[in-house]
Amino acid sequence: MTPVWAALWCAVAVLAWPKRPVAWRWAGRRRVQGVDAGWREPETAVADAMEHLALALSGGVGVQAALREVSHATGGAGGRELAAVSTALAAGADDDAAWARVPARWDPARRALGLASYAGVAPADLLRGAAADLRRDALARVEVETAKLSVRLVLPLGLAFLPAFVLLTVVPVVTAVATSLTEQW
Repeated sequence: MTPVWAALWCAVAVLAWPKRPVAWRWAGRRRVQGVDAGWREPETAVADAMEHLALALSGGVGVQAALREVSHATGGAGGRELAAVSTALAAGADDDAAWARVPARWDPARRALGLASYAGVAPADLLRGAAADLRRDALARVEVETAKLSVRLVLPLGLAFLPAFVLLTVVPVVTAVATSLTEQW
């Protein structure tokens, strides 16, 4: 195989590579494409905040005070969202109206606190269970994305290793066989 063929195979591999950077999707903090919005929080930020809420509630703090303290400790967008819920509860809003102010990613926390309030049980265990479910779902998504990545890497790796395999194994064997055949004749 000549260098021209090797260059051709490399060009095909470059053209077949995905258009957007794949590494952005698996970073702990994700870059929002198309919008200059900076960095988003990791997927497990809600689960971490729910664990902190469970710890605060286990220590005997009320729900509104726990939300306020966890919002200060969390910071960022998640902290602002929890602060909005805490402020709404302090202003006398019911639970549904207070949690309506935040995105749907906080639904597991809302459901756990609502179920605990309805059943009259301590919400800490429900929050911990919901946080474990969120982490399990995040891990499943990472595993699926990893499987997709391995499929996407097959073509470029095949295009890179196939010419090397042919040059290093097939060509020398064919050359040796051809040389031995021409010497015998």
